[in-house]
Amino acid sequence: MTSVNSEKPAQDSCGYVEVTTIDHPEVIMKVEMRNEILFKAPTRVGLLADVCDALGAKGVNILAIGAYDKGGDGEFLLLTSNNRDASEALLALGGTVDFVPVVWAEMPNEPGALAKIARRIAEHGINVSQIHATTADAPTAGIVLRTDCEIDVIKMLGDL
Repeated sequence: MTSVNSEKPAQDSCGYVEVTTIDHPEVIMKVEMRNEILFKAPTRVGLLADVCDALGAKGVNILAIGAYDKGGDGEFLLLTSNNRDASEALLALGGTVDFVPVVWAEMPNEPGALAKIARRIAEHGINVSQIHATTADAPTAGIVLRTDCEIDVIKMLGDL
């Protein structure tokens, strides 16, 4: 079965709809609410290669990725440069495409930076249900968070 949920403005778990960018140079360099693509398709050899080829052919950059084998299905979490084109490319592979609100934060790529963010979220009683990150030997790193209330996380991280 192939399906897609039309991408709407990011709506967090608390029901807020807002896209916010906060620049804060000490711990968080940038934080915003984004829609992450959740793509599910039957697991098979080469699925990752096909996903990456399909996105590349559409000119879509992968900003962050997580992928898992869950009970015979490949489940991909993708933050992309263009969700509309990415959705079209992924649907052509078969499977389903949905959108999930997440917090995207850019932070210094240094020891303890994520610890400060995680502690601040915990102190505010917010549960993190999912995290994945992108780093390289570069001055910044990016994290993707799915939480109980993304807007509260954005506001709170903006105060760091």
